[in-house]
Amino acid sequence: MRSSQSGRRGERGVTLVLMALMLFLALGMSALAIDYGMIKAAKAEAQRAMDAAALAGASAFLILDPDADFSGVAEARAREFAKKHDVHRVVVTDPEVTVEVDVPKKEVKASYEGGDISLWFANTIGINTMRLRASATAKASESGQSNCLKPVALPDMWNNLNNVTADGDVEDVNGNEVWDAPDANNNGVIDPGEWEPWTFNEGDLYDPPTYGYGTSFRDPYGSGNTAKVQDYGRQVLLQTFDQNADRLVSSYFRTWQDNDNTGGTDSLAAGIRGERCISASLGTEYRQAQGGKQPLQTAWEYVINQDPSAYWDDGANTVVGSSYDNWLNESPRVIVVGLYPPSYADAPSSNPIVFSNFAKLWIDQRPCGGGDGLGNCKHPINARFLGYVEGGPGGATSGSLVLRIVLIK
Repeated sequence: MRSSQSGRRGERGVTLVLMALMLFLALGMSALAIDYGMIKAAKAEAQRAMDAAALAGASAFLILDPDADFSGVAEARAREFAKKHDVHRVVVTDPEVTVEVDVPKKEVKASYEGGDISLWFANTIGINTMRLRASATAKASESGQSNCLKPVALPDMWNNLNNVTADGDVEDVNGNEVWDAPDANNNGVIDPGEWEPWTFNEGDLYDPPTYGYGTSFRDPYGSGNTAKVQDYGRQVLLQTFDQNADRLVSSYFRTWQDNDNTGGTDSLAAGIRGERCISASLGTEYRQAQGGKQPLQTAWEYVINQDPSAYWDDGANTVVGSSYDNWLNESPRVIVVGLYPPSYADAPSSNPIVFSNFAKLWIDQRPCGGGDGLGNCKHPINARFLGYVEGGPGGATSGSLVLRIVLIK
């Protein structure tokens, strides 16, 4: 009898020990789960911070001015955005962030090391804290898609090796590697009149990564503080209106339609005024459109009059006098147009048009001040080349002026 009671007391003792062990394990597993969840959440916060930092840094490569300090701006932007985030309720600090900028590749890597998060369960085995690490890499990637284009197109630039026309005229008389006419009144604006002949002949070369607009092939054009690098600020002939000056230059201007209902003059003029937003892709065939010159000229005048006091300062190589604080992103006079291969220049208007690039332009003022408002000014519409266009998802195109910011790691 005594032996039986002793055995039951022993079983009760074992049960208490087992319960104590189970309770210890349960508490330990709970603490481990808390540690794991806390570390995972903090790691996710650190990763989000670095994703944002890398993307912000890579956005520096969308700056249009080729003289910009891309490395310095990229690092500053990355650090600025990193410090907008918390990791485990503590604001990210400069010493915790490392930024690496690869300008040729247009890549930015942002790395984080910090945290020193206090642990619960691991503390019982002598591990008191854990440091966190996270990194992300973003780049300005070439894209083949752009939005909100004007329904007009210009030929991309090429290497004009064959410098004599079939009629024996010497092309590019002033040797500035772009078609133009003399500035007879010295007002800094291309004047109507006798245009330089300029044709894409056999022997001329076209290759967007090497010779197209935005490349360094023509660097530097001009001298002193008016020199142009990678064509930034270079004047571009957009459209002529003088019937006596419509040599090949005038015929280079193209209009195009994105669907069967947008090829008329009224629709084209509405597109120029910005009343509809047109998307396009590189390498896609679009129908050329037919539009009268006078209604389109009136549409261009409307665009210029949306920011009438602004003008391009050649010495500063920027816009002065704009009524918009951020003229580059806000002024209606900043537009996007399609660039087509110069081999299309002499093609009939019945042929489809295919874009090899898109370019951002600033529309210049006109010396005639818009004429009589009826589209009767004979001065051409000139523009300034501004370079890169912000694009959307689309196939990468070698040498493309369309960039979008993407995370790659």
